[in-house]
Amino acid sequence: MTFSMATQTTLSPKVNWALGSCAILVLLLLAVLGLSAARLPAPQPASAPSDAFSAARAMDHLRQIAHEPHAVGTAANARVRAYLIERLQALGLQPEVQTGMGRMNNRPWGAVGIVNNIVVRVPGASSAAGGPPRKALLLAAHYDSVPTGPGAADDGASVAAILETLRALQTGARLQNDLIVLFTDGEEAGLLGSDLFVKSHPWAKEAGLVLNFEYRGNSGPMLMFETSPGNGKLVTALAQSLPQQVASSMLYELYKVMPNDTDMSSFKRIGVPGLNFAAIEKPVSYHLQTDSIDNLNQATLQQQGEIMLTLTRQFGNRPLEDLSATDRVYFDLPGIGLVHYTTTAVIPLMLVTAAALCAVAVLGIKGGMLRPLRVLLAMPLFLLMAVLLGVGCQLIWGGVSLLHPEYGVLGDPYNSQWYLLAFVALVIGAYIAMKAGVARWLRPMELGFGALVLWLLLLLITSFAMPGVTFMFGWPLLAMLGVLAVLFSRRGSAVTAGTRTALLVLGLAPAVILFAPVVRNLYIGLSPQMSVVTGLVLALVAGLMTPLLTVLTRRFLLPAVPLAAGAVFLIAGSMTAQIDAAHPNTSNLFYAWDSASGKAFWISRDQQLGGWSKHYFPTVSDKQQVPEVFGVNSRKYWVSPAPRMPGLEAPQIAVLSDTSKDGVREVRFKVRTLRQAPVFSVKVEGAEVLASRVDGQPFTQKPNPLWLLEAYGMEQRELEVALQVKAGKPFNIRVNDETYGLPHNGITVMPRPAGLIQSIYGTNGDTVRAVRVKSFS
Repeated sequence: MTFSMATQTTLSPKVNWALGSCAILVLLLLAVLGLSAARLPAPQPASAPSDAFSAARAMDHLRQIAHEPHAVGTAANARVRAYLIERLQALGLQPEVQTGMGRMNNRPWGAVGIVNNIVVRVPGASSAAGGPPRKALLLAAHYDSVPTGPGAADDGASVAAILETLRALQTGARLQNDLIVLFTDGEEAGLLGSDLFVKSHPWAKEAGLVLNFEYRGNSGPMLMFETSPGNGKLVTALAQSLPQQVASSMLYELYKVMPNDTDMSSFKRIGVPGLNFAAIEKPVSYHLQTDSIDNLNQATLQQQGEIMLTLTRQFGNRPLEDLSATDRVYFDLPGIGLVHYTTTAVIPLMLVTAAALCAVAVLGIKGGMLRPLRVLLAMPLFLLMAVLLGVGCQLIWGGVSLLHPEYGVLGDPYNSQWYLLAFVALVIGAYIAMKAGVARWLRPMELGFGALVLWLLLLLITSFAMPGVTFMFGWPLLAMLGVLAVLFSRRGSAVTAGTRTALLVLGLAPAVILFAPVVRNLYIGLSPQMSVVTGLVLALVAGLMTPLLTVLTRRFLLPAVPLAAGAVFLIAGSMTAQIDAAHPNTSNLFYAWDSASGKAFWISRDQQLGGWSKHYFPTVSDKQQVPEVFGVNSRKYWVSPAPRMPGLEAPQIAVLSDTSKDGVREVRFKVRTLRQAPVFSVKVEGAEVLASRVDGQPFTQKPNPLWLLEAYGMEQRELEVALQVKAGKPFNIRVNDETYGLPHNGITVMPRPAGLIQSIYGTNGDTVRAVRVKSFS
């Protein structure tokens, strides 16, 4: 059955069940194909060839590195450092320890700390032969962990992989370039080790390229998620060396606007180019006790090592003096590899796409498929539908979190895959239902074309603002426009239903292949807490699917099937939400003592008190502020009186000078922890800090009403601070030092039951805090 061009108002009659089922099956297979890049290699045993990377051999190192939490400034950190030095020496290398103060002051709060970087240089063939100086290749990873977890993945696995890579390199010919290995300290405290290295180590300026390795989960493929400006040669070399590398310029563009940092940020600030890699799956273990050796996916470690060894050999044997070239748009395609092209092609491709959309619109209008005014109405209407679908996903997650409060604590549940499947099914089902709801005003093809106009608008915006994202909108849009151009033509109106359906599936193939991993990575990276983003992206894809959904739709049945599937996935998520020893929940508890009042407290920032926590808060019914510990106007906590911990000493504040001039008051003072606490904080209350210095060096230059400084690894060393505030206004300086772990001296602490571990407060969990306040009138 066909329609003439003069009377055609819809794309085709409905297809039969067999054809429709085949179309859906093909789309599912395309999605699986898009996700196939996430496949990991098999971990290699210790008996693997000596010149190859072996996850089993790297795991031997990791068992020593991630035996326990080893935060900066702790004895455990020193033990890991000693092990790394011993292993490097066993490889015949001569490591050195760079000790000094690192700083981080590019956020509303700042951090300083005494850190101990481990640095070693492997001479290349050129320098060994007395040849002209060449830029060195630098491998970087941080060896400190957070105090709340042993850091098996973050970042012990990367450190272990570097040790195994160094061993494998020694079995072959010497690299042409020198190889610098940097194990930074204090990364978790604010990139302190990398800051110290780039500012004071002479080798920093001799590095031509840095390869940095990180983890934000403990599984999944190793993503190349960040490059440096002018990345054209780097991306080209990456595609040649590792054609199947999972990488996307979209990830880089998004990362640039996020507040996250790794050690790579320090190198980019001094202009050293680089590639940054990380695995992000199963982030529920991130910074917790579950970031353990047993939970690390050794296949991820194997892939990381293979990437590291391959790129070290590649970049270690090529000149690194001039790596700058025009940025590239890049993305990985299954079976093809890393596709890349220069960003100078973005604007021409956008213009071609815009011209194609206009041409297809003319065909649709002439053929009676589209009415111009209705298409103009369709774009904002589709945008509204997409927003509603995104908000709907967020509301659903809110309801799920009410049913399972532990999800709010964990951030990302152990069984989050069920909820992603639910969002996919529910968005598609809800969109089909909404499409039917607006059918009295808009033909399905008009609504679909309105979605295409929105895609073009997004392509236009990203072409100028975020060119690395344009491949996500440009190529799927061009593919669908090509198919519609055929179907809107006189010949296209006469094709069979099977051919028409096959063409529509073909037009959707780029979108499904490209967006399947994007949706998954966004969902993992942002967590279900930001389900609105997942819903918005899914809605965009659903809009592109409008022509196919129109020919597949059966009244009530097709919208009902995905909606029912979504409900089933939600139920499956709820039924698998068990908390046990293998999937523990978290709780927060710390001890604080105020030296001024002599009061001690148990404090928790948990949303709700569980059975274990209630032991410390037996009569507490509401949260309240703790001005003795946090000052006035602080957030509310669960608070209960606690016994005084014997021998606990508060930090010292010694005023050196207090002067005023031209309406500006400068106070200089020294702070010291008497109990060698690994971290203390200095907070100003009641005054805006105009400028500050730390140990005689400028620290902040802009007014800051929330000035806060954290100091790590100071032991009993004094830290000198100078603050400038407006004269004539009283203020307080609050110093809070912290040791890791709950009280163990004269106070009985109940161990947590199985299935419960400490949670994170900032970067800390269980702590003992002592507070001293100095007032200035």
